[in-house]
Amino acid sequence: MKNIFLVGMPSSGKTTLGKQLAKSIGYTFVDMDDIIQQRELMTVPEIFKLKGEAYFREVESKVLKSIEPSTKLVIATGGGAPCFHEGISYINAHGTSIFLNVGPEELAKRIAASSGNNRPLINKNTSWDNLVADLTQRYESRLQYYNQAHLKVNGTIEVEQLLWLLEGLI
Repeated sequence: MKNIFLVGMPSSGKTTLGKQLAKSIGYTFVDMDDIIQQRELMTVPEIFKLKGEAYFREVESKVLKSIEPSTKLVIATGGGAPCFHEGISYINAHGTSIFLNVGPEELAKRIAASSGNNRPLINKNTSWDNLVADLTQRYESRLQYYNQAHLKVNGTIEVEQLLWLLEGLI
């Protein structure tokens, strides 16, 4: 059975939906950021602050490419994982990819409502307009990678709907 990779912007629901999906189909859920934090013994924001984005993207790529194919995993990728070091090509060659397409305004609402600030490239303490503008720029620059996913779902989707869409893909 193919692994399932969830791709999309931060706060698009990859972790939440991924856990539900894995439980529904008897797969194991994996969050790439958790693996990175365990390997590096630092949080993602600490890695960005102390070692920089380029270092993080290298580690992220190594973690992605260390995931064994066909091991019945649902993987929540980091928002940038498909966009660097040919990540989307690897993802598509080694599993079924699903793009959770949530627009910048909705992402901003979710980020503003979340506790903590664990998204190193997003400053949730900025003005609403700046947050939306930053998310829009990042969304537009990443869309070319996300759109290469095998399946694209818009907005929030229930796990039952996703299971129906996945029939025949896994």
